[in-house]
Amino acid sequence: MHFCCIQTKEGPQAAVHHDGVIFELKPMLGLLGNNVPNMNGLAVADQIMTIAQSRDLFPLIHQAMTQLKGVPESTVRYGIPVAGPIIGVGRNYQDHVSEGGLPTGEYPKLFFKHPNSLAAHGDEILIPATVRKTDWEAELGVVIGRRMRRVSVDQALDYVLGYLNVNDVSAREFQFDLGPAQTSFAKSMDGFCPCGPWLVTPDEIENCQNLSVRCEVNGEIKQDGNTRYMIFSVAYILSHISQFMTLEPGYLIATGTPLGVGHFQSPPQYLEEGDVVRVMVSGLGILENRFIREKV
Repeated sequence: MHFCCIQTKEGPQAAVHHDGVIFELKPMLGLLGNNVPNMNGLAVADQIMTIAQSRDLFPLIHQAMTQLKGVPESTVRYGIPVAGPIIGVGRNYQDHVSEGGLPTGEYPKLFFKHPNSLAAHGDEILIPATVRKTDWEAELGVVIGRRMRRVSVDQALDYVLGYLNVNDVSAREFQFDLGPAQTSFAKSMDGFCPCGPWLVTPDEIENCQNLSVRCEVNGEIKQDGNTRYMIFSVAYILSHISQFMTLEPGYLIATGTPLGVGHFQSPPQYLEEGDVVRVMVSGLGILENRFIREKV
């Protein structure tokens, strides 16, 4: 199932995407009577999490869709379907490591993105006026559905709520030109974590380790990889983190990017005013954002 957030006159609303049509969640749940968990006072991301965890409701939601009139996806403005926090994984594809001449490690290289970096599909992303090395990174995002603490690799995927496209936007001058590197800051500027458009539940993803990961900038393909080439699998990443810190429901893990980021092109390529970036992971739709430069 594809859960999403849409912007309406009444504010952000939880919704479901199905075959190009958007159905608001609240009217559908109203048809289900006493079968629905109590969601009074919950933020949209928490509503999505609550229903996405209730797999027994999925057939009833599909049935409710047949009784309601949705709206074409093209007519809605999306919101952010998750709330974070966000943990990123660096240097997790061998081809990306090789293109940058970067060392690999025995364990996943982790960093944090602040939740203020979250942005929705269709949002314009503001490049700060003094940042000159804004770069793209197409990634598979994984959202945690249950509290994880010291979970084995074999059990780790059982804790996944869903998957979504992520663009791990980075200000490379703070990541590479300074010593020591300020990786988390480079990746935590406002809007530097667009994600969506939908949160796709695991029942629709046959194998998260065999998904294409693509990025286009202004229609030109820049990245074309596959999650099968991850150095550390999704299950390993989740298990590894859970050995040291508790992963709570709603945490977003950005699992790394393949070959083709702008910084390691020859010459380097960076995002500028008007550039449009599309991130496309198999089965997760298209995440598209236009970048604009802050005026001073």
